[in-house]
Amino acid sequence: MKAQEQRSMVRPTDHKRRSRFVQVLAFSHSTSVSPTWRRTMTISVYFLMWVLLTVLAPAWIPVAFVIGVFRQSSFIVLRLLVVFWTYFTVELMGLVAAGTIYLITPRDVERRRELFFHLSCWWGSTLFGAVRRLLSLTVSIEGEEKILPAPVLVFIRHASIIDTAVPITFISKPHGLQLRYVFKRELLVDPCVDVAGHVWPNYFIDRGGSTEEELKGVRQLAEDLDSQGVLLYPEGTRFTERKKKIALEQLRKHHPELVPIAESYTHCLPPKPGGALTLLDAAPDTDVLIVAHRGLEGLAEIADLWGGTVVGKAVEIQIWRVPAHDIPEGHDARRRWLFDWWKRVDDFVSARS
Repeated sequence: MKAQEQRSMVRPTDHKRRSRFVQVLAFSHSTSVSPTWRRTMTISVYFLMWVLLTVLAPAWIPVAFVIGVFRQSSFIVLRLLVVFWTYFTVELMGLVAAGTIYLITPRDVERRRELFFHLSCWWGSTLFGAVRRLLSLTVSIEGEEKILPAPVLVFIRHASIIDTAVPITFISKPHGLQLRYVFKRELLVDPCVDVAGHVWPNYFIDRGGSTEEELKGVRQLAEDLDSQGVLLYPEGTRFTERKKKIALEQLRKHHPELVPIAESYTHCLPPKPGGALTLLDAAPDTDVLIVAHRGLEGLAEIADLWGGTVVGKAVEIQIWRVPAHDIPEGHDARRRWLFDWWKRVDDFVSARS
């Protein structure tokens, strides 16, 4: 496979829209900065934010309430400030719990991993539950009975800043399915994801790094799965029309035969198949779960929230299971298979739009 084509398969569709703040704070592309220094910085910032929100609560609560009365936007400012305070509180509680786990498991790696799995389930479900209650969301799920048995590869739609908590809340916690994640390195800005994410064999992909090395890291996640799974967001980033345009330009250069189906997507980006094909090659006898969801689009960016339209939304999750023997052989056929499935995901999202 040509190097240029490989880069198009794993790198982001929109380099200019990466969050510079996140990159600087998380040191996501600096290999010279030690994890200890990075975590010192991020934990300090999170603690400072929690202190400020807590100390200033007597001021921002009544002000946000008055703004809600006059804006008539479902008190979204007040709701979001409480969401942020809850987020930082859960983060700090999670870090204290993580430190405790390290203290009580100095040499027992398996016990440590087990405890961190339960901690991750608590962290993710607590955060999603808080967002769900504070924004008055309703949630329904179809196909939950198809999650087990393991091992499985999980390909999930990426649509919002809360996506990380969806598989933890609805797949891992209720079914005890331990997932290995393909994270983007920018998520190292979250200290809980950083600390817990390095206990399990997850992989933090550098979307600007060596394609060969990044795909090698992804491949290793599919080794010795046993009763676990690997989770990947094939789109790589959240949908915008700008990102879709850039993705289509890349697709025309390398796989013009896929452009017509990709152009038909209205809510999803064309999947970047590098990671998915790598996982399918590494685990050829493993079933795939395709996870679609709709209703979280209003949580795509912080700026999207201020209008208040996300309040009261119905979130629907759909899970399909594809047996390994139904997945075609060969990269060309599998690439088309993935794009066809993503058309089905896009149709699911469009059905309620």
